[in-house]
Amino acid sequence: MFRVLSPWSWGLGLAGVLGAGLIVADALGFRWDPLGLAERRLRAAETAASVAGVEVAARRLEVEAAAEQMRRLDELHHQTVAVGRATARVATQARSAHDAETPLDVGRMARLAAHDRELCRLAPAVCGAAAADPARSGDDALRAGEIAGHPDAGRS
Repeated sequence: MFRVLSPWSWGLGLAGVLGAGLIVADALGFRWDPLGLAERRLRAAETAASVAGVEVAARRLEVEAAAEQMRRLDELHHQTVAVGRATARVATQARSAHDAETPLDVGRMARLAAHDRELCRLAPAVCGAAAADPARSGDDALRAGEIAGHPDAGRS
């Protein structure tokens, strides 16, 4: 009977037996990877996962920083509006005062300027926060200079 089989039949039979053997070996957990490709794929996947974790942490920090920046910007806006309202109220009161049109005595003006210089010497961060409207005499009501301190000076 074995003489009746042609070489093609023998080849197909052998291929069938090898295929069935590989299927059984695979089902039993045998893996044949002579080039170590599975190990390389595993290392590449682990590296990609760690990079993704770092990127997620970076995006989370960016979102937190953006939220903090928006909070600070909102706080600055509220402070700016409050200062504008207070300035407008005080300016209106000063213009409507009974002695608003009376020029200051030269000696009194010199004393006020000396007091202003002394205050600026004691607290330079507050001096020259912004140039004010010119006074009626043509001088600036406040000395123009650098902005008042660093925005985060009070925070740590």
